[in-house]
Amino acid sequence: MKTVQLDSSQFDALAEESKRRQISIDELLGNLVKQYLDELSILSRRSEADLMSIIGLGDSGLSDVSENHDKYLGEIIANEHFR
Repeated sequence: MKTVQLDSSQFDALAEESKRRQISIDELLGNLVKQYLDELSILSRRSEADLMSIIGLGDSGLSDVSENHDKYLGEIIANEHFR
């Protein structure tokens, strides 16, 4: 078992909440830590999914963009400004 240090206001708040829920402070802290770690895991998976969503974002379907990028950029600019 590990020791956790809390200031008096934190301990008092936990004691009050544990009394309200009719569970021990140890059980309350265990539940809170589990909830926090579960949320971190969800956020981590969500962030990973968000990053993966950018793959292929700029896919134009053209195979010669690296060779003709100036031409394509010029066409885009011309279409935006000279319609």
